[in-house]
Amino acid sequence: MNQCLLQYYTTVDDNDIVDDATLESHPHHHHPDDKDPILDQCIQSLQHVSNSPPTWGFLGTVFSFFASSFTACAMLFNGSWMDCVMSGALGIIVSMLFVLASYRPIYGRVFEISSCVFVSALAQALQNYCCFTSVAVSGVLILLPGYAMTMAVMELSARRVTTGTIRLIYAVFYAFLLAYGFQIGSRAYTSIAEAIHGPMEVEHADDLCGQDPISQWYYIPLLPLLSISIGISYGSSVRQWVAQLGGTVIGFCLSYFMSKVVPDPPIVESTAAFAVGLYSHFVLKLTGEPPLISMAVGITLLVPGSIGVKGAYTLLHQEDTNQTLFPIKMLTVALGLAAGLFASAMIVYPAGKKRTLLLSL
Repeated sequence: MNQCLLQYYTTVDDNDIVDDATLESHPHHHHPDDKDPILDQCIQSLQHVSNSPPTWGFLGTVFSFFASSFTACAMLFNGSWMDCVMSGALGIIVSMLFVLASYRPIYGRVFEISSCVFVSALAQALQNYCCFTSVAVSGVLILLPGYAMTMAVMELSARRVTTGTIRLIYAVFYAFLLAYGFQIGSRAYTSIAEAIHGPMEVEHADDLCGQDPISQWYYIPLLPLLSISIGISYGSSVRQWVAQLGGTVIGFCLSYFMSKVVPDPPIVESTAAFAVGLYSHFVLKLTGEPPLISMAVGITLLVPGSIGVKGAYTLLHQEDTNQTLFPIKMLTVALGLAAGLFASAMIVYPAGKKRTLLLSL
């Protein structure tokens, strides 16, 4: 499948002005009545992929949601061990709902918002023991729209206006959708608690955020677990874990250490994305695997999905009107990531390259 795509996307440079003579002379040009054997092979391969069973079954899905929520709460949201355990438990609940949505397509239409409702209500109920924001957002880590935002910016930068605009608008809307689910779940628990115990003040346990975080030395064993769990959620096979782990280590370590000395997030994220992009092209040269496989998890850890969800949630609660700028923050970080990835491609192919493989495939 990968070789089929690499052959088919050997095209004329996107920046060239293509006329009829150029098309006639191009080796991959075909008249409308001709059949492209490479295209037919790609279509057959895509049909085979769509008809194949999932790479991972029920237990693999549950493990990926649990492990990604547990490790992300510790490493990305500065949670305590209690926060991590609760976030992992919420991740299991989300995985159950995900499996239900896969068997009941009609429920899949409300899967994301219902997952956020359940996660938010349970996190609110446990507010006296955990940080609401860390537990709730990391509990739905797999659902965050940051990767879609980054792909939208990359497509817009590559002058694919239609698909890029659609992805960009959908990513912002999706962040609002998840935040709305958090709001409904939080308010539902508040209403039920007041109905049972009478009028009472129910506030988010943000006072517990950042208190007693786990030791950063635990990041060493948790980082491979985070990479593998996100890879499983993307359908990666075991043989792809090593390449994905390399991109994860490069992206996370650069982002972590640079943030200690550089206070500007776009610079940090774009530099980390540049390094991940270089690594993915190196893997392509070495193994022939498409860059998307080795960079997917590493870029996922850098994407601004949590910024959008937390910003939209704060805006819906009217806690901070300045959060109306959260789409701009998402776009700024996504632009930095896209710039880093394009810069890495420019370093590897300074004269341009005829062989292109869309990252959003």
